[in-house]
Amino acid sequence: MLAAGSLTSCDLDPDDTSKPRAVPSPDPDQEVLDAARAELAGLVHRLPATGRTASLAAVHREQLDALQGDLPATVRHRHPGRAWVARRERRAADRFERWALEAQNGDLARVLASICAGIRMQPELRESA
Repeated sequence: MLAAGSLTSCDLDPDDTSKPRAVPSPDPDQEVLDAARAELAGLVHRLPATGRTASLAAVHREQLDALQGDLPATVRHRHPGRAWVARRERRAADRFERWALEAQNGDLARVLASICAGIRMQPELRESA
């Protein structure tokens, strides 16, 4: 049985001198970048931009902008408790740390590590420790 991909690289017409089209390889960091953008969008979506989480929400917006991600179309205005925020932020920081180690592109790895550090340094998270 022939694989569909094998037909694209063979020359069925001996008079045809065209070369097979090169298929660009996918960016190896695209999955990491997509996951990081989704994580930040999720944080922005759930944290109100007012009250005690205002600075945290603003930081996440800036971090999402650094990754050239899109802000959520709607923001759920809920007022999560301190324990929920701390748990969610620690989980996000752990993920960004892991993604920074997984990233093959050095610039992306540095940005992800910086986001991790930025999350860990937030007063909202440090006060709950």
